[in-house]
Amino acid sequence: MSLVAKKHTYDMSASSPAATVNGAKVRLQLKPEGTDGPSFALSAMVVGAGFATLDGPFAWRIEATGESGKQEALIVHRLRTLTSLTKRDEWYPAQHLGRRVDFRVKKGETGPPKAVYEIPGRLDVKPRVDGVLDVLADLTVITQGKRERKTVKFRLDPSQKRADEFIFLPAEIVNSIGKGPDDWEDRGWD
Repeated sequence: MSLVAKKHTYDMSASSPAATVNGAKVRLQLKPEGTDGPSFALSAMVVGAGFATLDGPFAWRIEATGESGKQEALIVHRLRTLTSLTKRDEWYPAQHLGRRVDFRVKKGETGPPKAVYEIPGRLDVKPRVDGVLDVLADLTVITQGKRERKTVKFRLDPSQKRADEFIFLPAEIVNSIGKGPDDWEDRGWD
């Protein structure tokens, strides 16, 4: 399966570096979930191709990278979004937040442990319409029993890039055998 896409998203690498909270590097990640304009897919039984312009709304999550044996958990308490062009200023409902996500290393991988806090629902913004997006995250990182609560700001600039991807489905199926959904490869996150 092949996907050829133009992606309207937010560029976090240039505009908002990772914040450090209790020794963990914390960053925001987005994945476009909507399409804009004509999108279509072709299939010839064995080979498939899709063409799309990816845009908001976005799946969103907070990812923290720790050090082996140190960080224990990540908790997101509150989120606030502000847009530059449309002047939206919204708080995410706190009752959907507040759960604990433990730091862990994915099965079959090496490297530092990560805590991935999937935020329920979608972030309903469009980069071309809403402009610069600021996200304020009130969160806690627990490291060796010590809690540090901090509000971090992620500033995201609108950008456009290509998102071409080739997926060999039999290999994806074989590679996922014996792994739970939490250990599957995440694709499309910025």
